[in-house]
Amino acid sequence: KDRTLYLLSEGYIPDDICDIFGVSECSLYRWRANFAAHGSVIPPWSYTPHQLIQGWPRILNADHTHDLLTLIEEAPSRDWVALAHDAAIGHTTVHNIIQNCGVTYKLLRRAAAERDEELRQDWRADMQANIVASQIVTMDETSKDDHTLYHHYSQAPAGEHATIDANFVCGERFSMVAALSVDAMLQPELFLTCSMETSSSISL
Repeated sequence: KDRTLYLLSEGYIPDDICDIFGVSECSLYRWRANFAAHGSVIPPWSYTPHQLIQGWPRILNADHTHDLLTLIEEAPSRDWVALAHDAAIGHTTVHNIIQNCGVTYKLLRRAAAERDEELRQDWRADMQANIVASQIVTMDETSKDDHTLYHHYSQAPAGEHATIDANFVCGERFSMVAALSVDAMLQPELFLTCSMETSSSISL
């Protein structure tokens, strides 16, 4: 809410602000009126009884949550990262915030196991010394066929492997390759591959 008022004070168009944050203009102007009358986008509890159904205020704001995730990304092995903001917060609250952001213990453990700080520092030093941004082109490929499916996590009894049913025949395979540089995005190409020998390209 504070961020919407900041953009409004900076001259942004209300329609654009509402599209960015997914709110209505009525809410935007109500928050501005609350801030002008009470110094906060949320009026006092005694001013609006319906505020009782709003829920308990969050311990960590958006900046705290961003710093929390940044610290986790930089040092996944840390167990306690909220002390930097001197906030009275428990492990359960930290866990809930991390879980709501889609970060699981399995992903954190994998990231911690795959990190090598010495190699990362060597790579950064080499990039800064020998590479400029205009030389970098990032590429990505995605593909889909009848055999491809989304299977993030699954469950199985203890001692057994999780299984999932899938088609035996792959069928037609679609692959798309795109590239991005500091100057422009290269035109992605969509490839329809029926076998290892034949393929056709479709420009998007």
